[in-house]
Amino acid sequence: MILESLGCAKIAGELAALMQQKVTGIWLVVAQEYTRSSQPPEPGPNPLRDRLPVRPNQSLGKKRSTPKGDSASPTVRQGKAPPSNPCPGERQWRFYLVMGRLLYITESVHRVRRWSRALRQHCPKFVVDPQDVAEGEPWEFQLLQPGMEQHLLSPTHAKALIRTSSLEALFNLASYPKISTHWHPLSLESLQIPSNIALSSLDVAQVFQKAEQLWEQWEQLGLHYISPDLSPVLSHPTQLKQQVSSESFLTLNTLFNGENTIWDLAIERKQSIVGVTRTLHHFVEQGKISLQTVSDWPSPLEQWRIVRAAVAPKKPLIACIDDSPLVSEVLAGILQPAGYDTIAIQDPMQGVAILSEKKPDFIFLDLVMPQTNGYNLCNFLRQSNLFRETPIVILTSQDGIIDRTRAKLNGASDFLSKPPQAEKVLQMVEKYLKGSDRPDPLSDMGFPALA
Repeated sequence: MILESLGCAKIAGELAALMQQKVTGIWLVVAQEYTRSSQPPEPGPNPLRDRLPVRPNQSLGKKRSTPKGDSASPTVRQGKAPPSNPCPGERQWRFYLVMGRLLYITESVHRVRRWSRALRQHCPKFVVDPQDVAEGEPWEFQLLQPGMEQHLLSPTHAKALIRTSSLEALFNLASYPKISTHWHPLSLESLQIPSNIALSSLDVAQVFQKAEQLWEQWEQLGLHYISPDLSPVLSHPTQLKQQVSSESFLTLNTLFNGENTIWDLAIERKQSIVGVTRTLHHFVEQGKISLQTVSDWPSPLEQWRIVRAAVAPKKPLIACIDDSPLVSEVLAGILQPAGYDTIAIQDPMQGVAILSEKKPDFIFLDLVMPQTNGYNLCNFLRQSNLFRETPIVILTSQDGIIDRTRAKLNGASDFLSKPPQAEKVLQMVEKYLKGSDRPDPLSDMGFPALA
């Protein structure tokens, strides 16, 4: 029978036994990837349907051997979460269990797309706010928690979301005959689990049954070569444009744009995944549609980090031009803990290009250097529109009135004695940067030739 070789049927009993023991941790399921052809199979034996049955599971109490050809996940010590990235050629599913109840199932492929589809189906008005979510797993359940606590999300809708996402993950698992499992006991006490949200053994059994039935129907209809994670695209758009109306072509080109997976299209068209795939199957047979892989989206937490980094105040950048690396190290040790970024430039002539690229907000400039001196370099920088307003402070042990006057005449903002002292360095930087906005660089980025 087909179901005897299904990946999800193989693990259903083992997962049920784990849940019966009321364990807490992560159950990792690893499958060896195989390459599905994106074209209809040639007439003849079906390589997937005719495959050999998978060996039945061994008991949970015994060490489990991995069949030849299976990809086993790396061994992880008790109390440590399994590696977050699958090895090449592997596909992973993670079952998060707390006291024998299933919180969520994640999959290494299209994890965010799956979450977004389930959210769109069951909680379309729920606005995800990852700002206060801790860096933990599964982040999907952690996003649901505050929504339920603030009564923005009903328990019924949250549970439906978990069931739908789990169904998709288990359907994908069903197509893999070679799998191995690994149990990782963990403390997930930080997750407050509402009893009416996490899935019970009965709930999980029902989801497994639906996944198995869906996969059996999938194979019987000859759709086994198609993964719903693939994205359909028009094979000959120019030719099609001449055959259909402009309105029809626009619709087809929008749907089959290489960005929507078959799962996504089913939600968009409000049709069953089987119905949509059967239609695509005929188009693929006719050569009008081809199927290609598509990447996942960034998670809500990743999106939040990107936005936060974009709006976060930029740290002022301070350059230290000194042929002594020790001086640059001392300044970095003073400035970086105070919230400044630093760059060290030992060769002043080559450093001009670095300054032009990095555009520092403040420059410490040594007075005595092998190839030039600080006066000439300061004067040179001041002739550039880019550094005309940048604070430039001369660093030197020559702290006489003549030296200070000459430095001012060449455009220096101020003068600081060596060796640099932390208090004076910070006072100098705050004097010129506190409350001042850095001017926008002008279009003239060139430098005049040195005299």
